[in-house]
Amino acid sequence: MKFLYNAPAILHKGAIIVGDTHFGMEGKLRRRGIFDNQFSLRLFERLKALINDHKAKRLVLLGDVKEDITMLDPTTRSILSKLSMLAQITIVRGNHDGGIEKEGGARIIDSGGFVYEGLALAHGHSWPADELMKCKYLICGHQHPMITMSDTLGARHSEPVWLVADCDEKKLLERYPHANRKLKLVLMPAYNPMVGSMINHVEKTHLGPVLNNNLFKLDDALVFRLDGSSLGKLGRIE
Repeated sequence: MKFLYNAPAILHKGAIIVGDTHFGMEGKLRRRGIFDNQFSLRLFERLKALINDHKAKRLVLLGDVKEDITMLDPTTRSILSKLSMLAQITIVRGNHDGGIEKEGGARIIDSGGFVYEGLALAHGHSWPADELMKCKYLICGHQHPMITMSDTLGARHSEPVWLVADCDEKKLLERYPHANRKLKLVLMPAYNPMVGSMINHVEKTHLGPVLNNNLFKLDDALVFRLDGSSLGKLGRIE
């Protein structure tokens, strides 16, 4: 498993893995006064470049492929069609992926996730399947982790980050008796740069069941920027 440099993506055994692309959000942007009809297309071009640069044969979309919650919009349908000509596509269903099965060109996995070459992959908005918890790493999206920091002059800065958290062994085994006692959780930053949640905010929201039930030690999670540099433990970032 390799975090790609300056990209919210993982390369693993010939597959590019990304989460939370939220294709088709042009309408939402328009309602906010941002007129950009090429936004999703640029996301596609970046993803195409990653696939080509790393000669990937498979693309795993780790949920929330599209912005619309209930229907498969024409923009997302078109982009998935283009991506299917570049690589085999596997989609783990996220909470925004109603109707995604109508795309037809991808393998659709339910929200419990699946294991790909020893790596556990789930979206993160529901409980992962039992088999995932036996792996060394559980990779989840959904949270769109970002951190916000203030400098000595009070200026604020926000950026997407990776989080790597150890499990709380006791709580993990209460829910998953056969889980790997050393299981680590990796929270992926969103591939779409327009979505993000300040993970070091006091009132964390939308964390999903494994974090809401404290199966992993979020405050002790190591935080990594997209360039690979470490910011230390989440709970110590002010």
